[in-house]
Amino acid sequence: MADRRPELGRYEARLLLWLLQESGHRADVPVRTAAFGLAQNKPALGVTAVIVALADRGLVHVHEWPEHNPADTSLRPAGHARALHLERERRDRGARRAYAENAVLRWAFEHRGDDVLLLRDFFVADHVFFHGDALDAEEVLAAARSLRSAGLLGVTDDGLSGDMVTGQVKLTERGLDWGHSGMDLARFLRSERDRPPPPVTIGNVQGDVTIIQNSTVRVVGELADQLAGLGPALGLDEERLRLLLRDADDMRRAAEEDRPGRLQALYDRIRHELVSAPDTTGRQLLLETARHVGSLLG
Repeated sequence: MADRRPELGRYEARLLLWLLQESGHRADVPVRTAAFGLAQNKPALGVTAVIVALADRGLVHVHEWPEHNPADTSLRPAGHARALHLERERRDRGARRAYAENAVLRWAFEHRGDDVLLLRDFFVADHVFFHGDALDAEEVLAAARSLRSAGLLGVTDDGLSGDMVTGQVKLTERGLDWGHSGMDLARFLRSERDRPPPPVTIGNVQGDVTIIQNSTVRVVGELADQLAGLGPALGLDEERLRLLLRDADDMRRAAEEDRPGRLQALYDRIRHELVSAPDTTGRQLLLETARHVGSLLG
């Protein structure tokens, strides 16, 4: 049966990775699965249910030996490829950050009707597992900070400091828009940036009217404002952040004063800093705005 579900359950991901390790990273090598149950504190019947779920996806082959319960199992080529992908992504800090941000936001959207939702509740939700591996507190806190900076999630300050994740969380209107869109967060942010501006309607007027529309000044100002708001959540050290915010102010002035050479130099410096910053939702949003500025500068 073809695997039509994009996400694996916690134990499904763990078993695939365990089979990968026990088989020496090879496909079609039968592996005893009883030890997996012991490692996961899961009874034979529970391990069998996980094996059957993976077999239904076409990821593993079940070897029926009467004396072996749960059954010996081997990775099919599709399961071998999937396990290698899981192993690689588990170690990828960027993939973990992207998952954490999507997971916290998805969890908040699913619980949007709750009277009180605390960030610590996330740690007992299935969303906390990334390919079967639980996110740690720092990863969750970093995701919450990034989502708050991007205007997608409201979090009280006490939940974003120290070791106790006690803050109350609530989706913003923008966060609700994301949830109803059904999109991945990065795609949602791109769709926002690509959305055309609303048309300008001018009613009947008398006398001379002059309309000045300076797209460059407007978009550069938008980027500068976003840098002021999202910059502290980029994970830069204090000196790099100070220089970045100073360049943002200088870039705004260069646009207003119509100094294209100075504007281009500052834009190049800011974009280089954003590209080298840790990958967060705020960084993605800033890069999208920066791309818009770059298209206007030519």
